Amino acid sequence: MSSKISLTSFYSIKDNKTDKRLDFSGWEHFEKFLYALSERKLPNKKSAELISPAIYEPGTTRLNKTTTEWAGWAAVDVDDIEIKGELSDFVRKLIPKWRFVCYSTASSTIDRPKFRLVIELEEHIPAERIRHFWFALQSYLDSTGDKQCKDLSRMYYTPAKYDSAYNFIFSGDGTPLNVT
Repeated sequence: MSSKISLTSFYSIKDNKTDKRLDFSGWEHFEKFLYALSERKLPNKKSAELISPAIYEPGTTRLNKTTTEWAGWAAVDVDDIEIKGELSDFVRKLIPKWRFVCYSTASSTIDRPKFRLVIELEEHIPAERIRHFWFALQSYLDSTGDKQCKDLSRMYYTPAKYDSAYNFIFSGDGTPLNVT
């Protein structure tokens, strides 16, 4: 089981410097970090930082070819799916065995919740295995996740209380996703 979780942080969508890395001693600390970010009040996603599970070759910029691994987590964007019933029930039914954090995006509405599923991984994934892992995860999720979000160095806006958005965050107990 992966104990160390890491992320690379970016100030904006145009930021490509990979020197802002945060390391967490375990999932619980990473989860607390996401919850703390979710309390910030921001006008829109352009005001938020971005995070990535990608770790990069030292001294390089954000590119797929400079990605060395994903560091203990993966994220899936869920934007274009109609959810009948309670959102938390939908997510827990979708991934009942995995440990996760689910948080709203800046474009989330009550009628059309848009969210990110951050899933704990059992281990770090070396760059050469990420595409295979991603394909398997997206196949498992069927049409739920945004299939366009497949680059190795993908960035995700952080959680926040975005103005005019339907904001939420919740977690699910379970085990880390086995990536082998």
